[in-house]
Amino acid sequence: MDIQVVTNEKGKKTAVLIPISEWEAIQKRLNTLQLYDEFESSIKDIKDDIAGKGKTKLMSAKNLFREHRD
Repeated sequence: MDIQVVTNEKGKKTAVLIPISEWEAIQKRLNTLQLYDEFESSIKDIKDDIAGKGKTKLMSAKNLFREHRD
C-alpha cells in the first residue's frame, strides 16, 4: 500500500493520501460495521418492547420490508 503523509511547514501532519482502492475497502468495512450497529440497536428496541419498556413503535416485518424496498 502506497500511503503518503502530508505535513505543513512546521512538520505537523495535516493529511494522509491513500490509494482509492484502499479508501473503498475502508468505506466498505465501515458501512458493514454501521449496519451491525444499527441491527444491534434494533434488536435492543425489540427486546425493550417485549419487556414493556419500549419507547419505539414497532412495525410489522411486511411494512418494514415495504418501506426499505421503495
